[in-house]
Amino acid sequence: MKQLLFLSSALIVITASAEPAKDSARVVDLKTPDGTVLKGTYVAATKLGPGVLLFHQSNRTRTSWDGVAQQLAAAGMNVLTVDSRGHGESGGKYDNRKTPEDVDAAFNYLVSQPGVNRDAIGAGGAGWLGVIGSVEAARRHPKEIKSLVLMSGETLRDGLQFLHQASQLPELFVFSDEDEYPPTQDAMKLLYVTASSPSKKLVHYSAAEDAPWLWY
Repeated sequence: MKQLLFLSSALIVITASAEPAKDSARVVDLKTPDGTVLKGTYVAATKLGPGVLLFHQSNRTRTSWDGVAQQLAAAGMNVLTVDSRGHGESGGKYDNRKTPEDVDAAFNYLVSQPGVNRDAIGAGGAGWLGVIGSVEAARRHPKEIKSLVLMSGETLRDGLQFLHQASQLPELFVFSDEDEYPPTQDAMKLLYVTASSPSKKLVHYSAAEDAPWLWY
């Protein structure tokens, strides 16, 4: 639970206290079983620590996570951000049927890096692609992924079934009335009520509030 709260805070609010991790980011190639190369950015912490996978939404790229990734690394987490298939610098054409192997390629790279505690991995994502990727990562690697942050997106039937069954997984669900693709708000409420975890939390920013991730 402590890891979830820390990761959630770092993803939602850019803290002024964390020093950026300098010169620790490197661009990496992630080869999938069908030969498609996905581009990622790996930001290493300076010592052994948890790992974090971050997935972007359909109208963004992995660079949207740069600031968050640097600050997570400065706080002791090893972070991998990934361009989804057919987006940003990644090859291929987006195909949801390829999501499982793409997620595995990202996960396997992250946990293979020196300094990553493979038994303490968090996953976070925004929008349709980000939420699907994060839930799929947790569904396929339930022993290693210990927290889940889902922002302004939705998932498919398999993902909903997983959230309903994963009572042990701390989860944070975040959305705003200002989200750009209605009915995202209703989709996020569905995710929340479907999830069975007693440690789940829903954060709803009303239209009268300034959601802290609008920069994203």
